[in-house]
Amino acid sequence: MTDPRWVGRSYETGPYEVTEQSIRDYMAAVGDVREDGQLVAPPTYAMVYGFDAYWQLWTDQEVALDVAHLVHGEQQFRFHRAVHPGDRIRTTGRLTAINSRGDMELVTFELSSRDDEDHPVSDGEALFIIRKP
Repeated sequence: MTDPRWVGRSYETGPYEVTEQSIRDYMAAVGDVREDGQLVAPPTYAMVYGFDAYWQLWTDQEVALDVAHLVHGEQQFRFHRAVHPGDRIRTTGRLTAINSRGDMELVTFELSSRDDEDHPVSDGEALFIIRKP
């Protein structure tokens, strides 16, 4: 089991610069073909600017999550404002819980994304389920 002493560990991303092309590429990849007015990132684009925080957790050799047996169980987001081209967003990820249930480990990871003026953009929470081999 992952050592619960790592609960509270946080990861900070560099600023992610949102571009028109990155939004359009993301929309094409997920089949979002709408062309209505001002370009706004779809809600699930939060994974794009927040991904590096996840990656830092998954590759943290001290925490040593067993990512080979990791399943992404749940995810939720709360949005404070729309994301547009030109936004620069930093995300902080924080490991908030490590619990054991039977032959599984439940790991909770929270995200907080803010713009260059330190205004909130979105918050999220993910639950990872790790099956013990």
